[in-house]
Amino acid sequence: MHRVRVVRSFYAQSEPYVGRVGEVIGHWGADSNEDARDGYMVEFDDGTVIGVSENEVEEAADEGVPAEEGGAAPAAEA
Repeated sequence: MHRVRVVRSFYAQSEPYVGRVGEVIGHWGADSNEDARDGYMVEFDDGTVIGVSENEVEEAADEGVPAEEGGAAPAAEA
């Protein structure tokens, strides 16, 4: 799928993950939750999966993402 960075937290489960990058492994929409929100199921490198709403995340490019946040370390310039 694709990677997202948690940029803000509106719900308790996403608070510890602000600033971290994870892999989107699923999507949920207004038809499948009682609060009528859209969002993603995101898996982080530690194996934790959380649900985040679309307004809590932004797309994350793979390049330049620090290794401790789940991406490849940036290549050294020659």
